[in-house]
Amino acid sequence: IFFVNVTRGHKNVPTLRLKCVYTNGLNPDQRSQKSRYACLSKTPCRLAARVNPAFFNPSFTFLVLMNLFFFPRDRQFWLYHSGAAIFITSITLISIFLMGDFSGFNISASLVWALPYTFAVLLFRFWYKKRQWQQLSIPQLIALVVAYGSIAALLVVATVLLLTMPFFWTTLTQNQVNFKATNFIFRNLLGGSLNTQLFICSWIFIYANVTNAKRTKATEISNLRLQNSLKEAQLSNLSNQLNPHFLFNALNNIRFMMHENAQQADNMIIALSDILRYSLASSEHAKVSLGQELEIIERYISIVKIQMEERLDFAKDIAAPLHAYLLPPMVLQMLIENAIKHGVDTIEGGGGLRLAAKESAASIVFTISNDLPQEGAGVSASGQAGTTSGMGIGLENITQRLRLLYGNQASLNTSRLAASDSASQFIVTLTIPKERRI
Repeated sequence: IFFVNVTRGHKNVPTLRLKCVYTNGLNPDQRSQKSRYACLSKTPCRLAARVNPAFFNPSFTFLVLMNLFFFPRDRQFWLYHSGAAIFITSITLISIFLMGDFSGFNISASLVWALPYTFAVLLFRFWYKKRQWQQLSIPQLIALVVAYGSIAALLVVATVLLLTMPFFWTTLTQNQVNFKATNFIFRNLLGGSLNTQLFICSWIFIYANVTNAKRTKATEISNLRLQNSLKEAQLSNLSNQLNPHFLFNALNNIRFMMHENAQQADNMIIALSDILRYSLASSEHAKVSLGQELEIIERYISIVKIQMEERLDFAKDIAAPLHAYLLPPMVLQMLIENAIKHGVDTIEGGGGLRLAAKESAASIVFTISNDLPQEGAGVSASGQAGTTSGMGIGLENITQRLRLLYGNQASLNTSRLAASDSASQFIVTLTIPKERRI
């Protein structure tokens, strides 16, 4: 949509500001210096009409307005309208034939009727859009349509009579006893107006319903796009969160490792760079394969083992066929990180961490279990069980992402298992629907 300023090229002459829509006949790319219009800017595209002052007159203004606002450019609109007009005309001609009044006047009037009828409904469409009648309440709109239909119907029938009666007046009046022109015109005007009012009102109500349906659909699409954009922003924000404590420790260990074992430090840098690259790229993909996620977990564990030395005992039990299934990126990595930070790392002598997965008919169930410190050893044994408080971005972050991606089809549950008198385990169970990349 752009705006057009039509002037005579004189500063004292008022400017006619028109709201236009690009058409094939008004293409800025095809416009040259000899053309009638010159594009001054793009947003909004303001056009100054470079025309001969004699050409710019009221008739020209009327034609511009009609071309820009009045006649629809939707091909489907004209197909439906033409089909309806042809149908109404056909029904009228069939009725005339069945009634035995198949005269030249009736046939001509039926054929000519479609033109003023089209103008009447298009005029309502023009005012309906220009004056924002779609914002009226239903009772107000019904009253407006009935009033407009009554007046327009009289004008349509009067126009048809004026266009056809002069050519058939002799035929109509001959052999007629006590023929009264007033009664004849009034009878045709009244009878035709009732039928025309019905057709005009029907057209208007259909047009209003279709327009409202399109507007409602456009609003729904706009809302869905907005919701989708918000969802993508939320997912991007959640998936790009990596524990800064882990980064700090990793960089610190790399600094010390460079003096003790340069090759090991180099391996840590490579693993850390892979993790950071994967974390940044995760915002571009809502889901990744389980195989990709496991590779990052292996790199993460390799760095953590250097930090914790022999205090971490990590085991993995996931069958190879499951590697092709999809899951949100960084989900398992965050669960592993959470288990180490709030579980194994709080135990003085370290502990075990196990990652397992199994598939059911419609879902994959992941189980992450880690040892918990003994009660009274600095961290409460109930520190992880049944709550997400004190766990930073861990479980709450993942719960929000699962809700955004899967709704009620995914779940994240936690539990505490007493393994012995002196030790226990914290278990996280993640269930997501089975999906494969097509």
